[in-house]
This record gives sequence, C-alpha cells and structure tokens, in this order.
Amino acid sequence: MGGSPVSCLIRGAGLLCAALAFGAQAAPCPEAVSGLISSGHLVMATNPTLPPLQYVTVDGQIAGMRIELGSEIARRLCLTPVTLSTSFAQLTLGLLEKRWDVINTGMFYTAQRARLMEMIPYEIQAISVSLNDDSALHPARLEDLSGSSIGVEMGGIEEHHAREADKALRDAGRPGFDIKTFQNVGIAFAALRARQVTAVFSIDAVARRNALQGGVRPVLKGLYPTPVALALRDPALAQRLADVLENMREDGTLERLMAPYGVSPFPGRITVSGPSHPSDTP
Repeated sequence: MGGSPVSCLIRGAGLLCAALAFGAQAAPCPEAVSGLISSGHLVMATNPTLPPLQYVTVDGQIAGMRIELGSEIARRLCLTPVTLSTSFAQLTLGLLEKRWDVINTGMFYTAQRARLMEMIPYEIQAISVSLNDDSALHPARLEDLSGSSIGVEMGGIEEHHAREADKALRDAGRPGFDIKTFQNVGIAFAALRARQVTAVFSIDAVARRNALQGGVRPVLKGLYPTPVALALRDPALAQRLADVLENMREDGTLERLMAPYGVSPFPGRITVSGPSHPSDTP
C-alpha cells in the first residue's frame, strides 16, 4: 500500500480508510520498524461496531478506546497510525493477505487463533447479560434465564458461550436458550429494545455503554473473563508491539487509557503468543 495515509488505496471493497494523525514526534526513533506493509505507517484493521471501544462517529471518524490504544502504540514507534474499517469476517484473511499489519478489534485470544497469527493479549474482557429496564426477570445466575431468547453477535465469543450454556441447560434436562444471531451487537441491542429477544449477551463495556444510553440494564456481568489480543502476521513486528505494550503497562499508561471505559489490562507481563512463540500461552 503506497501513498499518504489520508489518501491510501484500499484493496477490496467495503473498507473505510481513516488516518489518525499525530503532531511532530518529540524525538527521532532510534531503530527502524521492520515488517510493515507501508513504510512509516502502522496499518490497523478494526470492526467498528462496539461503542465505546471501537465505533464510527456521526462525522464518519473511527473512534474508541482501542483506536486510542493503536494510536499510542504508533506514536511510541514514531509511525503514522492508519485505521481501516472492515467486517469481522474479513479481519484474519486480510491480515494473512498483507492488507494490514495489525488486527485491533478486541479479538478474543484462543489457542486456535494463536496457531494462525501472532497474538498479544493485553486486555481482559468478560460478558454481561442485559435485559430491558422494565423486565420482570431478576436472574441471579445465567441458569435463571432458562427458556429465554438470547440475542448475540454472530460468530463472536458471546455466541460461543451462549451455545455452551444452552447445551449445559439441555443436558441437565432444562429448557435451553432460543439463540438469535445478529450481524453486530448494535442490532442485537436494537432487537432487545424492540422486545424481539429477552436478553443480549455482550462484552461488559458495551453493556455498560448501552445502559447509559437508556432502556436496558446489565443484570449479570463479569462472566467468562477472557484475554483480548492484538493479532499480527509478522513475528518481529509483533515483538516490537508487545514491548511497547509492556512499557505502557509498566508506566501506567495502559491502565489510565482503559479505566474510563471500565476495561482491565491483562494481568502480568505482556508477551507474544503465536506460531513463533508456541509455548507462550496466556
């Protein structure tokens, strides 16, 4: 990919190119960054459907906690951050096809993904269950929603855990969940407000944001805490980003950046886990 980040040409339809520019760097970088698809730029892909973590503003800008994180990583490497919007389904394929350097979309760490990509767990996310404000249900545990309809984003870890819980209920001889999948979590919450589903599974920060917008409330939270990771193709570049994130953890930047969003940093040292580091699993 050549040209300036503002006018970059995107290979493949449906991508929005947005450059997040910084001012002049305070000091030159002592070491060049290798493994980039565009020299001097850190090209990151995200699926901006999870406000407040990554989303598109009313004026068309990609914003959110993870975009701020990517911009800070790029700043510390003296690179220009470029954030591309794409569907979740295209993220891994685009990375392997060298259309971007980094997947920065809150991808949950799994051993299967770590066999395909270099992953850097840096954040812990858990799942909330949200109901309408006036719902008569007051579940104290997930099993109390036996027989209910559950809205989830298609293909995400929320759907995975919803189906696990559904199977556990049915195996115990109880009514399971009627799981309804949606293209993104925003549509799932719209369905909840329209009373097309009883509850929505989403990550904690998204449930909190929707509660602030009104009409819905999280009734269970902190379920299934799981590491969230950046994903890269190039091992050397992954190590550089892991070193930056570890420095951000040590100097407190990571926690300060995440705290306003109700997000927790990954506990312990931040390292790479992937094909080049097969034994380094969270």
